[in-house]
Amino acid sequence: MRDESVNMTGAGLALLLGVLLSGCAALSGPSDLPQRSDLFQLSNEAQLAYESGEDAKAEQLYMALLRKTPNDPEIWFRLGNLYARAHRPDAAADAYQRVLSINNTEHRAWYNLGIVRLRQGWAAMIQAYGHSAPGDVVNGESGRMIGHLERMPGLPPVTRNDPAPKK
Repeated sequence: MRDESVNMTGAGLALLLGVLLSGCAALSGPSDLPQRSDLFQLSNEAQLAYESGEDAKAEQLYMALLRKTPNDPEIWFRLGNLYARAHRPDAAADAYQRVLSINNTEHRAWYNLGIVRLRQGWAAMIQAYGHSAPGDVVNGESGRMIGHLERMPGLPPVTRNDPAPKK
């Protein structure tokens, strides 16, 4: 009787191992290759659309990639770049924040987020300046801030009706 239980346990173990191994083979076998190939092709198409200036198409492709791989920081980064180029700073900042929530050491996302936020701040200062009366404290301070921002390298020039005093 003892021999039979050992044989049944051995047979059970063999069956369990067979099921586990077949499951592993199914996860990493040939059926997985087309999916990876599809993702690679989709990524290439998105990048080509981005590079050729087809922003709407690129956005659709990047969103399709994110539906398949929602935690891919590189796709979020590329989407952030697309939004930044399309003058959609809030969406760009959100995408860069998503990169950083996945990988908080991604220096490119930190840099791009900083540029987007600086541009948003600059735009807010221009609005404050334009909506305040000359001689008002807000007018003077926002004009001064705009003057500082204008001297920062890497930020495009912004036009105003009345230039801020420069020191």
